[in-house]
Amino acid sequence: MALVDQPSHPLAQTNHTEAPLPPGRTGLPFLGEIADLLKDGFGFVEERTRRLGPVWKTKLLGRPTAVICGPDAAGRFIDESQIQRDGAMLPHIQTLFGGRSLPVLDGDEHRERKAFVMEAFTRDALTAYLPEMQGRVDAALASWCDAGELTWLDGFKRLALETICTTILGIPAGPTLDAVARDYELVGGGFASLPLPLPGSKYTRAKAALDRILAVYERTIHEHLATPRSDGLGRILAGRSARDGRAIRVDEAKRELHHIVVAGLIVWAWFVTAVVELDRHPEMRERLRAELGKMPTGPLTIPGLMSCPTLAQVAMEVRRLSPVVSLFFGKARQTFEFAGHRIPAGWMVLWGIRSSHLRPEIYTDPERFDPDRFSPARHEQDRHPYAYVPNGAGGALTGHKCAGYEFGPLFLQVFLAQLLRGPHRWTFSPGQDLSLDYRLIPPEPRDRLRVRLTRQ
Repeated sequence: MALVDQPSHPLAQTNHTEAPLPPGRTGLPFLGEIADLLKDGFGFVEERTRRLGPVWKTKLLGRPTAVICGPDAAGRFIDESQIQRDGAMLPHIQTLFGGRSLPVLDGDEHRERKAFVMEAFTRDALTAYLPEMQGRVDAALASWCDAGELTWLDGFKRLALETICTTILGIPAGPTLDAVARDYELVGGGFASLPLPLPGSKYTRAKAALDRILAVYERTIHEHLATPRSDGLGRILAGRSARDGRAIRVDEAKRELHHIVVAGLIVWAWFVTAVVELDRHPEMRERLRAELGKMPTGPLTIPGLMSCPTLAQVAMEVRRLSPVVSLFFGKARQTFEFAGHRIPAGWMVLWGIRSSHLRPEIYTDPERFDPDRFSPARHEQDRHPYAYVPNGAGGALTGHKCAGYEFGPLFLQVFLAQLLRGPHRWTFSPGQDLSLDYRLIPPEPRDRLRVRLTRQ
């Protein structure tokens, strides 16, 4: 399905003075409703969207805010004439994203930086990464089968980080990657905490961890400059600006490597959703296992994976349902109208990405795991041009759609293929709590997904 970058907006008007502000409340002085957002951002957005509609107001750390949800909102959010990214993020979130990286850039600066980063995600690059992806998954599965009871969450996080670091960053498994992994746990804790600049606070520890991570990336970049390589970072460094022919700067590159890792690590949340839902739906698991069992043994190929329709549908449904992040940040460049309400210039505008994928006017029984909703007979995602946008709407090269919009889904499909076309069987340890802790980003299973993996 082709997506357009600049949709028409029939609700937009020249004169917005008559339209009311969105419904909602602003909460406590200065803090607003930030405590509710941090407690459970997904529930915070979805409950208000169901009660108040596709646009509503709040206040977060002193900033008046409009939250927009649904497929129309996804299309509006990528309209650069109305929504900008510069100055949109809460300051502590932008700090932990590494400062001026792609999520907060606009216009020519954004497009130039995006072109550098996209060099790491061409089809040729993805094809080159595939053997390493498969090897990492196979090695992880082998180690998990020999481990007795293990916490699969920890294994998924390690698998995600190792694969991103070895394919994109050129950092091999070892002490350096171990230290980076520990520091990303601290950075993740900072995203989900109040920005208290106090010694020992989660936010202070997160900033210190980020400084250590960026130092590692700067050393890695200089190593690549001294000895060019063909991994993802090597491809980024070899790129040249279409505007003036320059290469990406070291400071820009290290911040984008951090952005790539933060964005890419969410794949572990997809792994969690996949194994939990396939365990709950054994008929779908066995149907997928039968399809994958028909694939040739040995190295995977992108065309081979694309020839498996059930695999594609399961991967799409996992990505639709997984609670990864609740909101994307924007700022009203000018006053505009959405769904009959006025959003003033300068307001923070947040797009509820997961809530946009739970709208009953698009998806039948939207909170149910149902991969067949993407089958040719139903194709519910075609009910609106922006009904299915788990990596963001619009174009990847010119807009803010995630640079890894093909890398992440490919990794998920490789994981499912190697898990299910082999002899692997998993059994969750009885008595554990599989519910998610929504105070964390992404939310994690409360008992860390204790499991036994065996070869049958």
